[in-house]
Amino acid sequence: MLRSWRQRLNPEEVPGFTARYGRRRKHGLTQTEVADLVGVSARWYNKLETGTPGAYSDDFLDRISRVLLLDDAERHALYVYAVHREPAPWPRPDTSSIDSYLADYVRQHEMPAYISDLAWDLRIYNNEAVRQFPWMAYGINIMQWVLTYPEARMQLIDWETAWAKPMAAQLRLAASQNKDHARLTEVVREIREKDEDARRIFDTDVTSYTHPDGSHRRMYLPHHHDREFAVIWLGFAPLRDPSMRFIVSVPADKPTTLPAEA
Repeated sequence: MLRSWRQRLNPEEVPGFTARYGRRRKHGLTQTEVADLVGVSARWYNKLETGTPGAYSDDFLDRISRVLLLDDAERHALYVYAVHREPAPWPRPDTSSIDSYLADYVRQHEMPAYISDLAWDLRIYNNEAVRQFPWMAYGINIMQWVLTYPEARMQLIDWETAWAKPMAAQLRLAASQNKDHARLTEVVREIREKDEDARRIFDTDVTSYTHPDGSHRRMYLPHHHDREFAVIWLGFAPLRDPSMRFIVSVPADKPTTLPAEA
């Protein structure tokens, strides 16, 4: 099943894939490419695909499910055959604290838009955001994706300098200001445990960065081969809950000021 799932995948659906591996005419990913995207050795992935019993973690199986774009039934089958049990449901954004009018505004926004909370857990996002960042549909924490997921390093250009260091600086600052926030503490712990580079950046980098509003960054998008896109991040906070972050991504080549009236 894993072989058929990776062979059906269109490489153009993986942002940054073409820039790293080059263009190809056929669908399908190799075992090595899937392993790179998941963040494991090709040997470890091969053990799973060939049916070798192993201590396969939920995180490993869920990364495979995302990278191969498995639906719920396929993910269920992967878990049953690999570890002989059903998977836990995918995490879903908690929208209970989002005003319905604000939620409608986010969903209807013409640009990629989302709201995250103090711990960078997604609360709501629109379809345009998912088109640029397919992982959002799986309820993944933003900081954890950027700092620890191999696919982020493929999609986000100049990953360490332009993305990881400023975002780790934001996370450090928030953690220092909110020492009693259990979820934020958990996010920091998981990031430091999961990835050596992320731990090094979080622990030793001296970048100072408080928010992404107005930040210019470059990335790859699905179905655009190796074309680079420059975007500007616009950040807002609802007055009724300033801990929320309302983020909109706009193309950097759009006018940033209104034309002067004649």
